[in-house]
Amino acid sequence: MTLLALWLGLRLIKFSAVVVRDLAVALGSESVARAAKHFLWVLRPEAANQPVHGWDALIYMITWVAALITPVWWLLKRRPARGAVLRHRATIQTVEALNLCAEAYSRPPGQRASQLRALDLGLRATEDAILRAHRYAGTIPRRSARQAAARAHAAQVAGALRAESLRIDVDPETALPRLGAMLAEIGERCAEGRVGSMLPAESLVDVAPVSAARTTVRESIHVAVVIIAAMTAAVGASSALPTLGVNDDLRPWLIVGCAVLAAILVGGWHRVGRLLELVPGK
Repeated sequence: MTLLALWLGLRLIKFSAVVVRDLAVALGSESVARAAKHFLWVLRPEAANQPVHGWDALIYMITWVAALITPVWWLLKRRPARGAVLRHRATIQTVEALNLCAEAYSRPPGQRASQLRALDLGLRATEDAILRAHRYAGTIPRRSARQAAARAHAAQVAGALRAESLRIDVDPETALPRLGAMLAEIGERCAEGRVGSMLPAESLVDVAPVSAARTTVRESIHVAVVIIAAMTAAVGASSALPTLGVNDDLRPWLIVGCAVLAAILVGGWHRVGRLLELVPGK
């Protein structure tokens, strides 16, 4: 499977490079066309038996790593049957938050500051996963009447989880075990596919649901910041590379690399991964 993924990924990358080259020639973009031609030259079959130096060696290494990782990532998360990692993301997030909760509870009072900060970040990721649990499960069509009920229930569950987390600063010795029990129950029910009953009805009485719209706006702002950072890095790289004497054929690839690196540094790989999920073919 690994060798097949490597072969498939390399073929797709080469095909994409050919398409880019042909489009660049048709549009009259000489720099992009030269970069694509140089890229295909680096990946020529006889290159495997010849030494590669300098920037070409970096391009060669990154391409082969991408050729191996991309198809494996697709098989795990994006294939038609939907990978288990995506399907059970809400369960995975709740388990991670449960571990953080247990670690914070195991520390003596006054010595759990870093654990509580980590728990807060974990709960935020869990809340986002709960609000999207019905999507991750892949059991509810987009236009189904069940989707509205699942969304409303998820907002209530996220609200109950948030209300319980607010008690940590009041009585952590009581709040942390209760929070852990709630996380365990949510994770177990999500694993069973019960995205419309992640918590019993009695646990959701008088609970203020989390605003899914507000969460969406917050995440949209984060994604916008990531995109702006990537664009800024690309502009900066395009201005700086000529002064560094970088070859014209390499500039487009280095600009893309700088943009991706800036996006990861600003938003984190998890948020960049969410952007990759928007690629058609889900």
